[in-house]
Amino acid sequence: MTADVPGPADSADRADRADRADSADPEAKDTFPRQHARTRRLTLGEPRAVRIAPDGERIAFLRSDSGNDAVTRLRVLEPDKAGVWSERLVADPKELGRAGDSDLPAAERARRERLRESAEGITAIDTDREVHLATFVLSGQLFVADLLGGEVRSLANRPGAFDPRLSPDGQWVAYVSDRCLHVIAAEGDAED
Repeated sequence: MTADVPGPADSADRADRADRADSADPEAKDTFPRQHARTRRLTLGEPRAVRIAPDGERIAFLRSDSGNDAVTRLRVLEPDKAGVWSERLVADPKELGRAGDSDLPAAERARRERLRESAEGITAIDTDREVHLATFVLSGQLFVADLLGGEVRSLANRPGAFDPRLSPDGQWVAYVSDRCLHVIAAEGDAED
């Protein structure tokens, strides 16, 4: 009498078939390791880089649309005339034509790796003292966003810009490019 006892190769084949069945089945069990990987350590969709205006009337922050979306966007939370707080989208990388991170400058890529930044899109912001303006970089291009009116404009900067900072009065933007510090008017008309 002989019995078929599954060996290691049979076990691996069964596991492979189970993985394929799980990926083909939309009702497949969403295990913690899969959720953890898909949501990038359960951080997608959470508010971050929060800046509160001194008068308490505005909160600027970054957040993706959901726990499955890796592209972070600049948003503002503010009260309406009735005092009801609502969230408003200010800058969306897809609308600015910079949805992917494939053309990141090497220095920005290194900064993200050091910080273990796994999100895409707008990953850091800086604001003026009153939180009226915000600055950020997308694929080496500088942007300034008016948080009150919602206008977003790009600035003429040197290639490969990263780590922008707004002066407290909102008049100047400092940034790094080619290992040098540069300063440009927030209106975008002069560089020092």
